[in-house]
Amino acid sequence: MTLYQIGSIFKYICKIYVKALLHLRYKAKNEQICGGYNLQLAILEEQKSVISKIKRDPVIASVNSLLGSQLDPSLKYHTKEHSDDVTDMAIALGASDKLDEHSLLLLGIAAAYHDAGFIEHRNDHEMVSAKLAERAMEADGRFSKEDMRLIRQMILDTKLQPDGPSHKVRSRLSSWLIDADLANLGRADFLTQTQLLADELQVPMNLMLKESLTLMNRHEWQSPAGTTNLGMQKDLNKNKLITMLENA
Repeated sequence: MTLYQIGSIFKYICKIYVKALLHLRYKAKNEQICGGYNLQLAILEEQKSVISKIKRDPVIASVNSLLGSQLDPSLKYHTKEHSDDVTDMAIALGASDKLDEHSLLLLGIAAAYHDAGFIEHRNDHEMVSAKLAERAMEADGRFSKEDMRLIRQMILDTKLQPDGPSHKVRSRLSSWLIDADLANLGRADFLTQTQLLADELQVPMNLMLKESLTLMNRHEWQSPAGTTNLGMQKDLNKNKLITMLENA
């Protein structure tokens, strides 16, 4: 047998081995979708004690009570539960990326207040949300002007851009809040969340799916932990969405 033949056989064996590895990886990811091991649930479980500690802060606890009593019940997606989810995920992502405790507290406050402006109105609610957060922090008395400016910018950075990249990062902590706010793109229940948003906006689901695909094409994860824990599920969701739209 010549060296060329041996080399050809070796390449063939390598191809089979790579295909087998890819199959196992794909199978594992399918198990994640079907309710098995889920990276998003894993990071929340891993950082459970940190999340609980940060959320006990009175500034965060007070807005949770406010959202529970004053949000319009016709909101199907931007609910208190959504704000809770975003707060949990923001803290978990930040903790996973080794942010210090004060930064995690500021991140938690920004996440808890990021949609509080819906109490007053739906359009351009980010500005109202930022003002509510600043007011609560000032009344609390523990936070500096720089802390309040940072919270304000984080919340404003959650606003979806009209074109180009979906978001602009203008503060040192915005990356984790933005990723948490759009974590639904990387969730196994992505379609359920999309249906809730369609119901809230009162638009047909098919149109909402098209808008979601457009957003996915413009969107990039901003933090290391976001990329690691949400990126692969987003890719799976995107591929499923493309197939659904092609077959519609």
